[in-house]
Amino acid sequence: MKTLTGLMLNRRIVAAFVLLVVLGTLGLDVAGMVHPCPYCRVQRFALGVLAIILLLKGYDRLLPRYVAAVVGLMGLVVGMTQHFNHIKKMNAGEFDWGAVTIGHPWVLSGLAVLTLVWQLFLIFNVDRKSAA
Repeated sequence: MKTLTGLMLNRRIVAAFVLLVVLGTLGLDVAGMVHPCPYCRVQRFALGVLAIILLLKGYDRLLPRYVAAVVGLMGLVVGMTQHFNHIKKMNAGEFDWGAVTIGHPWVLSGLAVLTLVWQLFLIFNVDRKSAA
């Protein structure tokens, strides 16, 4: 378990993995193999920018953190909006539970939100012990 935690806290490994996923999904989008989704594109942009910031040597400086906060929160708002739209469909009885797979927008938006939060945690060193 300690090895998994170490991998998840290694900013470069997390950033490289996220960037690979972003570039792969960008390729699918450009090739027209997936439905053009503006929500997905904004979330992909935010994930990519945060991954690039995590790869920078000075990721913990003021300007990269400011950009990360602005872009990360934009991605989180869009991701939660997409996720909430599907929850509204659930409450209205219009949600197709049989169509829920790993490629469903509800699942993907949830994964994007979780990943964005994790990247922001790494950028802002949330795991650091407090000085108190």
